[in-house]
Amino acid sequence: MTSARRNVALFIAVAVFCSLGAKMSTPASAGPALAAIIQKSSGLFGLPANAQSVDWMVVNDSLASATFTVTVFKAGVGAKTTVPPGTLSFTVPPGEVRHNANSVGVGQPFVPGFYYEVVVQSTTPNLLPSVHVWQDHANTVIPGTLIPPGAWVTIQ
Repeated sequence: MTSARRNVALFIAVAVFCSLGAKMSTPASAGPALAAIIQKSSGLFGLPANAQSVDWMVVNDSLASATFTVTVFKAGVGAKTTVPPGTLSFTVPPGEVRHNANSVGVGQPFVPGFYYEVVVQSTTPNLLPSVHVWQDHANTVIPGTLIPPGAWVTIQ
């Protein structure tokens, strides 16, 4: 199953779950299998002329390990596609960070002239995502490109 189909199937499963009147919180006795999926979107962003890398990062600001998936989308007129390497899944211990930076350029995951969106899915609101753009491949952030945790939108 492709990552896009898996995301659609997950969205449909959550929608059906919610439409049946289920609560969006998990009782302690239910275990993690019934936890509600929280989706956060960076919103659309473009790339500055001197962009060389796009880096997303997530910090686990909770007391327990957290599992999450992240998908980066390229959005053009009439189309939204997944950017390589596709949907990634991680488990991150409390207080730790995961990130992934990919190159910008023709034939690279990020191509100038398009909009991009990063979507993070998890079962905890304490997983805080950010994204920013580098002017090189060594974490030199282009000022004004940071999308901090407080700017992300929760997708219903």
